[in-house]
Amino acid sequence: MDTKQYLDYLDKEMSIMGILTAASVIAPGGVLNAALTSDKGQMTALWNADHFFILSGSVFCTLAALFFYKERSTLAWYYGQISLEEIVGAKDSIKLREWLKEADSWETWWPYDWGFIFLVTGFIEYLLALVFFLLPQEWPWLAHHILAVKSLVFCVCVVAAAAIAAEQWYVRTRYRFSDNPHSDLLSAVLRRSPNEDSPRVPKMMPHDGVFTRLRPSQVHGVGVFAIRDIPEGAAVFGTDDGELIEVTDQEARVLPPELRELYTDFCVLRNDNFKCPTTFNSLTPSWYLNNSKDPNVASDIDLKFYAIRDIKAGEELTADYKSYSDNNPG
Repeated sequence: MDTKQYLDYLDKEMSIMGILTAASVIAPGGVLNAALTSDKGQMTALWNADHFFILSGSVFCTLAALFFYKERSTLAWYYGQISLEEIVGAKDSIKLREWLKEADSWETWWPYDWGFIFLVTGFIEYLLALVFFLLPQEWPWLAHHILAVKSLVFCVCVVAAAAIAAEQWYVRTRYRFSDNPHSDLLSAVLRRSPNEDSPRVPKMMPHDGVFTRLRPSQVHGVGVFAIRDIPEGAAVFGTDDGELIEVTDQEARVLPPELRELYTDFCVLRNDNFKCPTTFNSLTPSWYLNNSKDPNVASDIDLKFYAIRDIKAGEELTADYKSYSDNNPG
């Protein structure tokens, strides 16, 4: 697997994050230096009139710098992990694929979104300072309520920035492998019943977010089959976030054969540790995926499965065991 182009891409993105970090620090530094070191002039008058907005703008810019730096550090970490795995591991190892997939997920980029949101908010605060400074002072109503107006405008900016940041974080983490995460969120919010003229469904139904069911398989025993079309990138098992525990291969080896087979048949083996459900009595459809060399779903580093192509209703869902498990598929 040739990762040079992707590493070059990460390197360019790290350079951009470094530039944005520097710009987010230089901007408030320049504004505050001009306002606090001038003995006279418009900047001093602006500071005296609207120092609250100038200070808040500087705080937002500084927060933006921190998030841009966090994004740069995250990308540098992935760059290092991918490079290290190429050096010490196989060119097509499980870990290498996992690092590449995680580096490309939406979740990796939420600090960049937050940095951009806070940077824009900071410049809006600077702009508001200038606007209030230039407003005609002879307006009686504004002069009488200036403190209340400034407080209201400030609160609106802060709440808007916080709401947008929260929405971006939720979308990036909830739909991290989707091609259109915001569209997926909108579809979830505006989910409607089968009758298009009826209002939205008032509550979550047991079938919401369900794409699959178990059926006899021609590949092996029981398999997972699509009961509706699944778009590429979709999380095929929705909110199946059951807790995983680890059992060592050595612990499983001493069990009776019929119990050991539960681990070898269902669990994921990594570094001589089986990743298992807390109890085999709670196996969900994701544990019944059959192996294939031409799969239509894949796993991320947290063993969450997503469609790697469009899947039609009626198709069996399969995965390449070798891409995420050391188990021998036989």
